[in-house]
Amino acid sequence: MKQQQANNARSEEPERREGKNGRLRDTLIATLPGFILTGVVGTVLAAWFQERGWAWQEAIQQVEKDTASVMDSLQSASDLLNRRWSAAIQMVQVLETPALTDASKAKDNFLSVDHDWQLAYADVDVKVQFNVDRPFGIDASLPESLWNLPCTTYPFGSEGEGTVDPRSVHVILNVINRCHGVVSDAIKNSGKTSLDQTARKQLIEETSLRLSHIYYLNDALRCVILERAAAMRRSLNARLGWGSFFWIGRQTYYVPAKEGDCFSTYRGWYEERAGKKH
Repeated sequence: MKQQQANNARSEEPERREGKNGRLRDTLIATLPGFILTGVVGTVLAAWFQERGWAWQEAIQQVEKDTASVMDSLQSASDLLNRRWSAAIQMVQVLETPALTDASKAKDNFLSVDHDWQLAYADVDVKVQFNVDRPFGIDASLPESLWNLPCTTYPFGSEGEGTVDPRSVHVILNVINRCHGVVSDAIKNSGKTSLDQTARKQLIEETSLRLSHIYYLNDALRCVILERAAAMRRSLNARLGWGSFFWIGRQTYYVPAKEGDCFSTYRGWYEERAGKKH
């Protein structure tokens, strides 16, 4: 009996070992893929988050670079416009009071600034086109109507008779250039011929009116450029949704809706003045 029990025990031992080995094998088969998959998925996710972090950082750097370029264009344009407008105003004051002792100095300054304008204007215009218009998908050519603007009326509208479309900063800047050219020619020609009192008064009034228009044009130009810079900054906020969680594409800018408000002060001034004349 005891011998039989011993034999049975010895025969059950391999079965128990086989059962333990089978369970261990099953556990390894079930667990090993999990470890492998966890490692692979973890590596993929880590690489994805790292790549996404780089893409986001690159987007931020691009926005900062584009915004800095816009602000540089604004500074270049403002410096040029301020000097030209100030020199022209001084010359109008000279025309109003020819006996001023500093008339010669004002004239020399005007000619110097006019010369600097001719040298620097093309560079500023290119900066405006590439840094302010192009990022927003605007690539406007100059309309024929621009060269006929009288600079004594409100120049913006749907490119019709006596107006230009103001959606392009390049166009706005060229309107200012056109009007400054008209003012400059009037001032230069005033010294070539003797003017009677009536003609001198008319010249002064027209030049002063054009300089007032240029003042509002300068203000509108600066406002539009600043709105574009702000729109670039806000573009990052628009990309923080679920879509950007999975993909960061090419940086895209949209013309801000508030840009139209940049012309409201100018239009209001012109309409009020036109109403008073009638």
